[in-house]
Amino acid sequence: MPEKPRQEFEVGDLFVTDTALTLKLLPSRKSATVPIRWFAKDGVTNVRRAAKDIQHLVGKLQGAKLTVRGLTVVTDRGHGTDLVRTRLVDAVCKAGFEVLP
Repeated sequence: MPEKPRQEFEVGDLFVTDTALTLKLLPSRKSATVPIRWFAKDGVTNVRRAAKDIQHLVGKLQGAKLTVRGLTVVTDRGHGTDLVRTRLVDAVCKAGFEVLP
């Protein structure tokens, strides 16, 4: 009986700007960007749409052997941004991923 391929786990850096969502997976160094329209001055305007875009972007990069568990979330507004208040944490959790510090 053939052996099943071993699952490899990766983490990703999710970078959010007003117009784009970029994901870079580590250690494979795969990356991709998609345009978005749900991130405004105050934060995420549509959590459901944001979660779908995050899921789509991760699914686009992860293959059959790769599984993404957690995402480090950063915005173009700097490290001082409150991710809970901008509802990015809600969007990442709704997409099914863990937010890493």
